[in-house]
Amino acid sequence: MKHGLTTAIAALVVAAGATGCTSGGEDGAPRSGAQRLATAKACTDGTYTWLNVSRRMVLTDMKAGTHYAKGDKVSTVDAKEVARYTRSVSTRGAAVPEKRLIRDLARHLKTGLYGDGTTMADNVPRTTEYDKQASAEQTAEASGRYVTGRAADLVEADYRYACGGRTVSSGHVVTWAHVNEMIIFSCGEKPAKNADEGEREAARLGCREGDPARS
Repeated sequence: MKHGLTTAIAALVVAAGATGCTSGGEDGAPRSGAQRLATAKACTDGTYTWLNVSRRMVLTDMKAGTHYAKGDKVSTVDAKEVARYTRSVSTRGAAVPEKRLIRDLARHLKTGLYGDGTTMADNVPRTTEYDKQASAEQTAEASGRYVTGRAADLVEADYRYACGGRTVSSGHVVTWAHVNEMIIFSCGEKPAKNADEGEREAARLGCREGDPARS
């Protein structure tokens, strides 16, 4: 299985699923009187603790196995959406500004994250909508069926925010890193040993039973 290109993309936005109270808008401004009171009680120089942090490639778009002749151009342009994620922050206790929270998670992971307030990408929608200007193409090395797709670098984590040694806020964050993986591979080839979850999911969905790519 051949790895596709991994490219930065300005239009892939972020993930989601919220329970409990949700922090304010992109600038962290609370939306209710109760949230204003909670924010007033939260310190501004507290510390974050990150728990249950997960990071994985998730398939968002795909075109199932299609036959190409040797030398044909195989592109991700025609891949269709198969899953969508939405950026979200759910909180319990004092409200914490969303951008500040995601920015600290980005520092913890040492990578840029959508919603951390540091790039123009934060102005795009909050869901994983694909920008067709960002695509990949390669030449088919042999005749056969090829699968194309895209995957997002999804990040989820639980947090605790403490002031003076006391936890005043906790919750869950869903977002993704500033990359969009382009997937192109032949169903007739076995997957690479380092193939990620996005590629393997594309093989399961896009290739036929018995194809080497599904092994």
